[in-house]
Amino acid sequence: MQLTKQDNGKPFPANPLVAVKNEIKMNVISEKEYSFSNALFWNVILHHHIRAFDEERDANFDEVWDEELVPTLLDEKKYKKYWCWLSQIDLKTSENQGEIENPRTLTLPIGSDIVLTIEFHPCCTYYFLNDTLIGEVSGNFHLKYLTYSELMRITKEKYGDVLFHLLLPLSAIKEKEKDTAFFEIVQRLQQIPLFKEHSEYIGKCILNGLLVSNSDIQENSKIGTICTSNHSYRNALIYDDEKQEIKELNILLSKL
Repeated sequence: MQLTKQDNGKPFPANPLVAVKNEIKMNVISEKEYSFSNALFWNVILHHHIRAFDEERDANFDEVWDEELVPTLLDEKKYKKYWCWLSQIDLKTSENQGEIENPRTLTLPIGSDIVLTIEFHPCCTYYFLNDTLIGEVSGNFHLKYLTYSELMRITKEKYGDVLFHLLLPLSAIKEKEKDTAFFEIVQRLQQIPLFKEHSEYIGKCILNGLLVSNSDIQENSKIGTICTSNHSYRNALIYDDEKQEIKELNILLSKL
């Protein structure tokens, strides 16, 4: 499926519910890829925290991680080769602009009514909950869709531990949740061997990128929960055309 941009810059959504029934036709990655023992995959996901920041060094987290920490933990050549495989970078052309027809795709159920789909393209990664695009990791990034309470409810579902780490980059944590969230993030980072040694440092930097003011998460009487943070697809005040799908997804998330 070629992802074609809409007028508002968002790609037309995939149909993960249908896709789950037709895995043979999709380029679905196997469960072993997102095993916590696969350091190569989780290093990719760590880079989805594109707003993570080291306040003490006044530096972007990925710069510190890539230049000082990960070289002692991962073989750089193997990692680059893995990223090329996952993103199928060799399929990138000026015509497709990095969005390919059959991207490697990860699908996981969230309860009985929601499916998480992550599409890895050469130049971007898209996150969907059912047919709703909730996040984009690219030069034109969109994050901060899930509230912290929703994320924690998702962790109680099947695959909850994996879902926590996959969806954390798209979470918005309010200032008043800061201490609780930091403890949770650090504890869960220790589930992944690659992050265990530096879990507290990674957690601090990640949290810096996820924090929003308490007022950014709002309850709209007609839509439900919205997020007014910059670069959030849940901002119904900006994405007027998406009000209905935000409302429908709010209903599903409230059932978790």
